Amino acid sequence: MAQTEQTKSDADERDALIAQRCPHSDLVMQGGRREPLAGYAELDSLRDAGPAHTLGTGQIIYTTYDLVQEVAQRADVFHSKFYDPVTGKEAAFTLVPHQIDGPVHVKWRRLLASSFSPGTVAGLEGSLRARVNEIIDGFIDRGHCDFAKEFALRFPTSIFLEHIIGLPVEELDKFIAWETDILHPESTDRAEAYRTSVRAQTEVTAYLSQILEERRKTPAEERGSDLISRAMDWQIDGEPIPHQELLSFYLLLFQAGLDTVTASLGYGFHHLASHPADRERIAADPSVVPNAIEEFLRVYSVVNIVRTAMTDTEVDGCPVKKGQRFILSLPSGNRDEQHFPDATTVDFDRTDISHLAFGAGPHRCLGSHLARQELVIAYEEWHKRIPVYEIDPDISFDESRSMLLGLNSLPLRWDPAAVRR
Repeated sequence: MAQTEQTKSDADERDALIAQRCPHSDLVMQGGRREPLAGYAELDSLRDAGPAHTLGTGQIIYTTYDLVQEVAQRADVFHSKFYDPVTGKEAAFTLVPHQIDGPVHVKWRRLLASSFSPGTVAGLEGSLRARVNEIIDGFIDRGHCDFAKEFALRFPTSIFLEHIIGLPVEELDKFIAWETDILHPESTDRAEAYRTSVRAQTEVTAYLSQILEERRKTPAEERGSDLISRAMDWQIDGEPIPHQELLSFYLLLFQAGLDTVTASLGYGFHHLASHPADRERIAADPSVVPNAIEEFLRVYSVVNIVRTAMTDTEVDGCPVKKGQRFILSLPSGNRDEQHFPDATTVDFDRTDISHLAFGAGPHRCLGSHLARQELVIAYEEWHKRIPVYEIDPDISFDESRSMLLGLNSLPLRWDPAAVRR
């Protein structure tokens, strides 16, 4: 009896400490729409109120640079499994290798390393520049476009189709519709939003499964050099990768390679359209672009990542129970004034830009070289041809309330007589 009372006392003390160190927050991470950049303002306010908070979902969100980095790097304790936000059960789809850990994760990354190395990515430069200009050709004479939908979304998606999975760009609109349903479902009801996402993932997986089966019927020497074709023959520990695991890998490529670059471009061009001096500097001096991109990646990071504690542990002096789920807010951590002076200000001349936009630890984004290459080329080629533009004040737009921040649209306009055709 005494032991039971002591156990209860310890649990009460732990719960009191958690309530004190991780107070409740009404912040809603998913579902619906809000004003442009409102997501950053909400996270800034949350971080100002404290480094850790408990959300209505029961998840603990970490908002400071140091805590986000610490938990991301402790992959032996905080795993990347994803769970159904409604039922609490493991999610219907596991994205390989992003949501697996341990030795198998390491082996997958070794298989992928050469496909996303700086040398491999550099070889795509000519194709990337040609694709950017082809997209710009479609609207430059109009003097306006919805940048988010007509440029930011179509550019990385078409690169994924052509160079990653080897499919014609005629499939572009189909993939864009799937991507929107998976990552930005309209419903504010969490259960309905999740069902929409799962339904789209199911459709993508079925589509990719058909492609994979067709490729298997093609002699190896006649297959393309795309990643789907090459991954078919990969092995782990001397065994071929199972069909379902390959599909999970392809689904990861689909999700990770499309929306992150799209969202980053949206916020970067929103900033430039709203800050003429920064826009003029990039247009006049393209050598500024790489450093500008690092600042955009920092100030406008887009990904909030999920982790689950696999054992009882402690973070920042606060006890953590096995099974507790966390959100590591990269957008919040990268705007932490304790780590970056004037953290919410874009400064192209900032020298310390050790940001977390691509994550940290073993799961740091393997596609970061490709993402940077796509961003550099997009900014360079756009400003060669459309150096002066602004947000159209007559068209309203918003952003999605999602684990991945992103503008739903961005209406830009310019003088057709002042562009380079």
